[in-house]
Amino acid sequence: MVKFAKFVHNTRTMKPRHAGGDYSTAHGPFIEGERLIFGKITIPAGTKAEPHNHPNEQFSYVLQGRVRMTMGGKVKMAGPGDIIHTPANTVHSATVIGDEDHIFITCKDASWGIHGIKADGPKKKAARKLAKKKSVKKSANKKASR
Repeated sequence: MVKFAKFVHNTRTMKPRHAGGDYSTAHGPFIEGERLIFGKITIPAGTKAEPHNHPNEQFSYVLQGRVRMTMGGKVKMAGPGDIIHTPANTVHSATVIGDEDHIFITCKDASWGIHGIKADGPKKKAARKLAKKKSVKKSANKKASR
């Protein structure tokens, strides 16, 4: 008999955890798999995620609230039903607009973790080193497939 409890996770009963490093109030339940991180994250109304980046790619699906995203020097608004794609190593920030919390489903590759690196923070050097390593690996894979 299959035991569902080992692979079914309910966000209503999972313990919320901090998900925004030293740059954000983001928090919520998330699960870390072997290759993916998946969670339901909240950034409270009146707060923001300061400029940061991470060497892992991220997709976020907005469930509630409006947010002003700044990514790669461009500013866009996002709201319920929008998917936000954040490429690896892209500096981005999010400001919650209005009185409603910004709630979103997020999915990131697990190569780095849930926390990013504040744009002017001390982990920046480590992130650059990992990004360079990934770039070399991608380049080698492309050459091998030719």
